[in-house]
Amino acid sequence: MIIKPTYFDLEELVCQNVFKKYGEFAWNFLDPRLLLNIERIRARIGRQIIINNWRSGGDFSQRGLRCNLCSLVNSKKELYMSAHILGKAVDFNVDGMLAEEVRVWIYENARLWPYPMRLERDVSWVHLDVYDMDEKVYLFKG
Repeated sequence: MIIKPTYFDLEELVCQNVFKKYGEFAWNFLDPRLLLNIERIRARIGRQIIINNWRSGGDFSQRGLRCNLCSLVNSKKELYMSAHILGKAVDFNVDGMLAEEVRVWIYENARLWPYPMRLERDVSWVHLDVYDMDEKVYLFKG
């Protein structure tokens, strides 16, 4: 099932390499649970969410789906798997809010999210992935 969110363009969700090679087909690489969660969060929080902004000349290009050519993946010298590689994670910031405020808000509103998610603690951005940890919102230390 392909989900195309209202609030996010594909270029915000995948690295440049994937978008250049696969274009619209890259929607197939993104987990629908991730897309439905971030879409609901964006609708409820009522503020801009910044994932990748490479298309508009910004510095963020590896905060959604990452491929083997991305420096964050390519630099690994051993077997490396992550939710980003599998299309199950995004890193983001919310306009006008600190990352910790966003995490608290997501956690306190857990009943609103369609699928369980994990949030990474103690980082200056919000990492959200859809690995299921038997809790609606699970906080973890990366």
